[in-house]
Amino acid sequence: GKKAAAAPAPSSAASAPPAPAKVEAAKVEAAKSKGKVVATEVKPGLLSYLRPKPRWIFFPVFAAVCAWIIALNDQCDIKGKKKDCGYSGITPNACKTRACFLKGGKGYEKRTVKVTLEQGAALGLSLSRRDGAVVVSSILEGSVSLHNAAAATSEDVILAGDGITRVAIDGKVATNLADIEKAVTRPGAGKAVEIDVLRSRLPSFLQWVHDKGGTPNMVEKLLSSPGTLHFVSVWSRVGGVGFAAWYISGYSPASLPLYATLSAAVAWELSRCCHDESVGAGVPHCFRSKRDELPKVVQKVWAQTSEKVAQVLKDPRSYARWLFLPTAITL
Repeated sequence: GKKAAAAPAPSSAASAPPAPAKVEAAKVEAAKSKGKVVATEVKPGLLSYLRPKPRWIFFPVFAAVCAWIIALNDQCDIKGKKKDCGYSGITPNACKTRACFLKGGKGYEKRTVKVTLEQGAALGLSLSRRDGAVVVSSILEGSVSLHNAAAATSEDVILAGDGITRVAIDGKVATNLADIEKAVTRPGAGKAVEIDVLRSRLPSFLQWVHDKGGTPNMVEKLLSSPGTLHFVSVWSRVGGVGFAAWYISGYSPASLPLYATLSAAVAWELSRCCHDESVGAGVPHCFRSKRDELPKVVQKVWAQTSEKVAQVLKDPRSYARWLFLPTAITL
């Protein structure tokens, strides 16, 4: 007789159960087709792998330190002569908010640079004309480049972008545009040259705000005043500490403006002007604050805090009575 044909062996694909991931995906698709909302797992962002879990303690500590500096540091305790920051009739609010951020602001600063003309060499300045003034477009090989290389500070050098208002060589002074252009190309013989330089106090990307008439406008004053420069210096330092506190706190960037605002409050307090109506004749009502550097301020505040803690520890009972017991009122 004929042997019965053997049944085909079941394939491994048909017999193996579906993978759990495929089953879960099928369930999600089925739920979506029925209009149900399916909760899906949110993948963590890149910063979550580099930062710890959120810890709330860092912001209160940073806020307490900022409040500590503002409360204990007295910027207006000036000994000696006070520098006037205001004008006749200035209000306390105007003095504290904008006076110190406009006073002393100049679009350009003027300085005189002395250069020795090398034997047979010219100054080595490539000049151009801009808004009716002579401007250094580039520094070429010559006496100025040698002077810049040997200069002790950045204030003693001549840079591209500087304006030139006067050149004095061997008693001959050039002040108009044509004479200045001729003077810088004249070869020297070991003579000293005086060059009056106008340098912008603004960074290169903000120099477009300069007033072409030469008189600094309000924006130039605001951006270049000593008060603004001190504000930026303090804000960057305190803000750097705030950024570090935010980073290790583990919270999202949405909390960064809080740290920036507190940093700005400290910087404003350490940079603003002071107002005193009770001063005598000849003493300014609106005057510049101390503007100490941040490390010095922290040291001073820490010393005051240590002194107060020592006083409390020396006689804790009297401070406890002052804090918790009501003061007797004499009628």
